[in-house]
Amino acid sequence: MRLGDLTAAGAPSETRFRMPGSSEGLAPPQYAAVTGTAMKPAIDPAFASHVGLTGNLPSSVARFYPESLLGWILLFFLIVIFFGACGLAWRFANSRLHGPGEHFSGELDLLRAVMASVPDLIYAKDLESRFLFANQGTADVMGAPSGRELRGKSDFDYYPSDLAAGFYQDEQKVIQTGVPLVSQDEHIREANGRIRWLLTTKVPFRDAEGNTVGIIGIGRNITALKETEAELKRARENLHFKATHDSLTSLLNREAILDMLGRELARGAREHAATAVLLADLDHFKSVNDRFGHPVGDEVLREAARRFLRAVRAYDLVGRLGGEEFLVILGGCGAPEALTRADQLRLSIEESPIPTACGPLSLTISIGVLPAREWGYPRREDVLREVDVALYAAKADGRNRCRLAMPPEEFSETLL
Repeated sequence: MRLGDLTAAGAPSETRFRMPGSSEGLAPPQYAAVTGTAMKPAIDPAFASHVGLTGNLPSSVARFYPESLLGWILLFFLIVIFFGACGLAWRFANSRLHGPGEHFSGELDLLRAVMASVPDLIYAKDLESRFLFANQGTADVMGAPSGRELRGKSDFDYYPSDLAAGFYQDEQKVIQTGVPLVSQDEHIREANGRIRWLLTTKVPFRDAEGNTVGIIGIGRNITALKETEAELKRARENLHFKATHDSLTSLLNREAILDMLGRELARGAREHAATAVLLADLDHFKSVNDRFGHPVGDEVLREAARRFLRAVRAYDLVGRLGGEEFLVILGGCGAPEALTRADQLRLSIEESPIPTACGPLSLTISIGVLPAREWGYPRREDVLREVDVALYAAKADGRNRCRLAMPPEEFSETLL
């Protein structure tokens, strides 16, 4: 291959190239076409050997210069698929290595997102208990539109002064002593009267040098839990009341009053305390049931129970043994005072008729009295037997009266 001659005028003439074995030079376009045709058998195998690793591709794509539009389109899509797969692989590997937190620009943004997402109260206050930061959960409890609205404000801006003062004292104690306040119940009375309960933890807020600059608070709304606990407590109390009280009169039932009698006798013996036992029975109550029916008899029993409770002291015990019989336990009463209180019970029945659906009924009651100390604190069974004897002695003497159970001879000198 050699260059042609220049023209005489100095202007370059058309450059020609001569192929080996050819006596005639060729113009550049012709030379390129001839060269490409001559080198093609050498290029195709080399290119095909490299792309053969990707699988069997269409021949139009396997060539370095696709010969058709379809080849270019296929090559374009292969490139897009390749880079897309690389991107997905990179994102998968990145998420496996670093976790989902890397989607946030920094730790601060991640922390803000976490605090904004939880429903619990998270806040920080300065040395004067003014809010430095509060999440939306805190704002919701305090009635603010957002945590940003709380900045620079204190509990005094949202709660009654006495309630806010209590919170302030707790926080100042944490700041001054450095001792955290952990899991303390706090309650807030809302405008509608409902009480909102919070389980709160407050710890010192320290700067990089370790100096206390405020407090950090975390709280959880436990109102639903407290309401559930209150319902369970009421249910337990209701069950206990039903198990220990008479369904008709609401007095202690037979099992409960006898259990209390045993306890009081044991306590009196241990402390050498005076205890008196009264056994009362409505006179001629059977005739009330026979004449007016059991519903009227029930009215009489309920009213008698109410009058008994009004006549005794708050710490005395009154129970229904069964039918028209009532047992009363008087703590701290010797024989004289026991007789006086027994007569008060008798008068509470006699002094005014009992109103019923069939009109007022005039009734009386007989009472037997036993002072346990004068009897040497006998067993419960002995007490019931002896006081029952005194009761029927009162009925035998004409009813509407009280009779004292006389102790055995060995205790007679202690009887007052």
